[in-house]
Amino acid sequence: MSTARLVLLGGFLGAGKTTTMIKSALKLEKEGYRVAIVTNDQGKELIDTELARANGLESKEVTGGCFCCQFDDLYNNLNTLMKEKQPDVIIAEAVGSCTDLAATVIQPLKQYYADKFKTAPLTIVVEPARLLHELNLDENTKPFFSQSVSYIFEKQLAEADIIALNKVDRYSEEEIAKLKAYLQQRYPQTIIQTFSAERGDNLEALTHTWLTTDLGGDKVLDIDYELYAEGEAQLAWMNILGDIKAEQDINPREWAEKLLDNLNKHFIREKMAIAHLKVHVGFEGGYVKASMVQTGDAPTFTVENVKEGKEFRIVLNIRIEATPAILNLVVADSIGAINKELGSNWSETYNECFSPLPPKPVHRLYETV
Repeated sequence: MSTARLVLLGGFLGAGKTTTMIKSALKLEKEGYRVAIVTNDQGKELIDTELARANGLESKEVTGGCFCCQFDDLYNNLNTLMKEKQPDVIIAEAVGSCTDLAATVIQPLKQYYADKFKTAPLTIVVEPARLLHELNLDENTKPFFSQSVSYIFEKQLAEADIIALNKVDRYSEEEIAKLKAYLQQRYPQTIIQTFSAERGDNLEALTHTWLTTDLGGDKVLDIDYELYAEGEAQLAWMNILGDIKAEQDINPREWAEKLLDNLNKHFIREKMAIAHLKVHVGFEGGYVKASMVQTGDAPTFTVENVKEGKEFRIVLNIRIEATPAILNLVVADSIGAINKELGSNWSETYNECFSPLPPKPVHRLYETV
């Protein structure tokens, strides 16, 4: 069996990892590579997996914990892909609240499975707004999250082989140049690449580095696992699956817009900091996907063949600094208000809302292989 180039994508919630993964995979497929992807989350019912399948990508998912804590599941999925699909490249997207990937994922793969996988540089995706806030780079901004949550963000950047600065199309060239210069000064041994996953700007440079650079996950850090666990515990994770039915036709985008507007008002009032929010409204022949990465911001939309209808399938993923109990109440109130306004009915088929358990990696190698 030949080896596959394994690209491990990390980075905080809302950085654009999923878009980076999907757009990169589609680009590589057009160039003739066989590509597979692996999604990852603390819970189940992932919009990431739905999007991958909607784009025709071969995918597996690791749920119930991060790659490091579900290492055996990760390996089994990778091994299945190798046997069934013989991919040239596998892109694996880690949970957005996960760090220490070099010591707990890449080094163990090198140690035990070097005959199957050739690891690409550990790539940490980051978006400018989060960078400005969490590292206090702008005197007019301040961190959204508590110190323990910000600790995870900082460690993600510190262990990167590549810091991939995403969403650069939303900022001026001067602003991006300043951020890139700051990152290069703070992390002199790290490759800094700027790109826009959504538009595809400079994506070729990133995928080229993955395919041609052999360094991978060699920055094994000292991690305060108590502070790391505290940071993850500050976040509530919600995954909901349900169906909307209405007597009169409704517009799926309008439903999503009203949901996010209602939630945003609640979050502002309760001072709840969004890490990432995604809603996927599915219907025959198309979908509406909307996302937010910051409380108070306007959502971004991706739509495919939008049409009015009476039945829609809803997947809602929320990652936010809050307690699960409060989040459940806020979401139930928002969905109820929208259904009352639009005359629709909500049937919930799946709901999980929790704070992650402390991370307990299966492996942690203190020296590089």
